[in-house]
Amino acid sequence: MPLTTAYSLALWALQGKQHGDGYGFPFDRPLLEFTQRMLTLDTLIPQLQDLLAKSEEPPESQPLFKLLTQACYLAEDQEAVQAVEELRWRGEVFDRLRTAMRIAQAGGGNGLNDEGTDEAMATIRQRVQAFRRELDTNPKLASDSLSKKMAKQIDKYGEKLFADPITVEAPAGQVTIYPQRTNNILEQFFRNVKRGYRRKTGNNTMRRALQTMLADTPLVKNLDNPQYMKILLEGKANLEELFASLDAASLKETEQPGDNNRILPGFRPLIHLDDLPGQIFKSLGAYPESAKSN
Repeated sequence: MPLTTAYSLALWALQGKQHGDGYGFPFDRPLLEFTQRMLTLDTLIPQLQDLLAKSEEPPESQPLFKLLTQACYLAEDQEAVQAVEELRWRGEVFDRLRTAMRIAQAGGGNGLNDEGTDEAMATIRQRVQAFRRELDTNPKLASDSLSKKMAKQIDKYGEKLFADPITVEAPAGQVTIYPQRTNNILEQFFRNVKRGYRRKTGNNTMRRALQTMLADTPLVKNLDNPQYMKILLEGKANLEELFASLDAASLKETEQPGDNNRILPGFRPLIHLDDLPGQIFKSLGAYPESAKSN
């Protein structure tokens, strides 16, 4: 039991790094979730060790002890703990804004392609205005420099956020255009360029080069320009031949690790439980002290 408990709890903590809905930071905060899980282990593992020690057979607690040691390192880092607490409450404030704007809702299934939910613009405006008033009336937010900057941005772009739809004449008749409240269309364009170029070359070593090019997207689009390609290829027949002539050391990727991440059968469903530590206590016929106090 100590061995399986340590193994499942370690995987459960690491699973925090996969937490989220595919939106990316700041909508998803996987590192915060991972850190919070490690801090949870710091408080619960000693109780688990005491509970297992009361069993009829002496437990082999070395795996649990090693896991506790790692959790203790983090819990004793006051700077990290303070950062977690600050990020937690700032995340809650940010989530209230995204809820008011109806953008990238928690539990959404569209990930980075989320366009927001369909709702009357007047209702969204009222919710955002209520959030904006809270930034002034809440003493903690009113005195916070970052909250002040957020309020300033809302004031600056407020009219653009709630611009009325535009009706235009098209060959098929009248079309209503709703101004975008985010830059998601442009970001989707960047992702499509990157994905299309990888598909064309079939070469994953272009990752670093593409990340550099994305800062100046027109350079990527110039790959469709024959004159630009003539200059770029320097006499080579195609991009594959050009990259083959480059110094191999400049294209060397980090050596991929072996398959050390295989999860033993039966444990995968466990690590997806948000309250796995509580479930372990329950299976042992006990409850953690933190749960009792609540």
